[in-house]
Amino acid sequence: MRLGIVAACFVLLLSVGTAFAQADKDTIVVGITADLVNLDPHNFRHRETETILRNIYDGLVTRGPDMRPVPELAESITQIDPTTWEFRLRRGVKFHDGTEMTARDVAFSINRYVQEGAMGGQTSPRKDLLGPVTHAEAIDDYTVRVYLSNPWSVFLPYLVHHMVVPASVGDGLVEHPIGTGPFKFVEWVRGSHVVLERFDDYYGGAPDLGRSGPAPARRVIFRVIPENATRLAALMAGEIDIMTNVPVHVISEIERHPDLELRPVMGTRSYFTEFNVRRPPFNDVRVRQAINYAIDVDLVVQELLDGLGQPLTTILSPLSFGHNDDLKPYPYDPDKARALLAEAGYPNGFTFELSVEDRRRDVAEAYAFMLSQIGVTARVRVWGDYSSMVEAMRRGELDAMMTDWGDSTMDPTGIFVPKLRTGDRGNFGGYSNPAVDALIEFAESTPSLEERAAAYRAAQRIVYEDAPMLFEYITQELYAQNKALSGWDPIPDSRINLHTAVKR
Repeated sequence: MRLGIVAACFVLLLSVGTAFAQADKDTIVVGITADLVNLDPHNFRHRETETILRNIYDGLVTRGPDMRPVPELAESITQIDPTTWEFRLRRGVKFHDGTEMTARDVAFSINRYVQEGAMGGQTSPRKDLLGPVTHAEAIDDYTVRVYLSNPWSVFLPYLVHHMVVPASVGDGLVEHPIGTGPFKFVEWVRGSHVVLERFDDYYGGAPDLGRSGPAPARRVIFRVIPENATRLAALMAGEIDIMTNVPVHVISEIERHPDLELRPVMGTRSYFTEFNVRRPPFNDVRVRQAINYAIDVDLVVQELLDGLGQPLTTILSPLSFGHNDDLKPYPYDPDKARALLAEAGYPNGFTFELSVEDRRRDVAEAYAFMLSQIGVTARVRVWGDYSSMVEAMRRGELDAMMTDWGDSTMDPTGIFVPKLRTGDRGNFGGYSNPAVDALIEFAESTPSLEERAAAYRAAQRIVYEDAPMLFEYITQELYAQNKALSGWDPIPDSRINLHTAVKR
């Protein structure tokens, strides 16, 4: 009996593996590092989840590789006044259950997203992604108006994150996705894979991105493969067509493989080390500046990232709106670092604990070595749970924490504000400067883009001098793919849009 059960399990595992290995040219398989959080497009804050669900759901707007918002479900967009936007919808768009999408569905979806307790008593964790949006209303079957409590210049870039669900969802949570996107939901096996199939009645998507008609691929499978080596082996064996999160050390293997190609794209994630500025030694600006002078970020980018990165002047990407191009990254200057430490009362250096996740241990150890050259001892502490590390930093219990933050809008609102405004949601190190807060407040309230950019440039200069963090780098996101795949391009916000992807 036991042998029979074992044999049956072996056959089942073999059949699953064979199904993946024998995926035909009409099936695109993507190897991702993490599983879905859930199936509700309004109930997560997780990039892999958004990547999958954005192939099931469409929104009023979307974007392509240039990160510019373009109409998707919307046919036209009009700003009626500083706090009112009107969207004319495409006619004839169908949900996957065959019903027509109307303005009622769109208004319902936005209200579900921004209003307290609108999801069966829960409030969407994505609510702040629509900032000052208060509500939406259907004017007629194909016209929706969206209302804001105050002007918000980045409304459309943030609206890209919103997905439309049918009003029939009601006040519950989505357990079986029904969208208007190019693929229909078929199956989710937790920890293993998500299967989607082509929606033959798809209206076509965003014409500005060259999309029209149903997707060429008949089926899409997202396989959860957390281990880098296993994901690479699956790519080389032809079991997956796209590999996400390619580690730098396997680039040469991919480039030598005759059937594979590397697909790099500048990412949206800034890397930095946050100092606890509430207590010594990092409550002294001279110490914080000294650490920035003591770290050779250029060398780290070249040696540990294979040159696939760019040093930062603060935490804002050079591609971001309002970036201060006059600032230059802190140069590597250990003599200047030693002089600043002596001036701050640490002529013989000091010892501190540097907290980090295991995935960046190598960078932390490189930093520790560089700091030892100026007399500073950094004891690297590796955390297995990122959330616990963040909470400890938030409580002021850590000295310094190596971390990163994604800014898919390429706007200071996405990273500069939450990380550097006093008491904001991402400000774990306790940094506070009234001048920076005032500039942020002005930037977020002025209707003038020129004034907004100028205010953020001024705020960056102050932050640069205050050095509340070790400013590190922004990296390229690395993907690899089967050369037989075309019609897909990686984009900086980590989405994998398979609307036009096809295998030869």
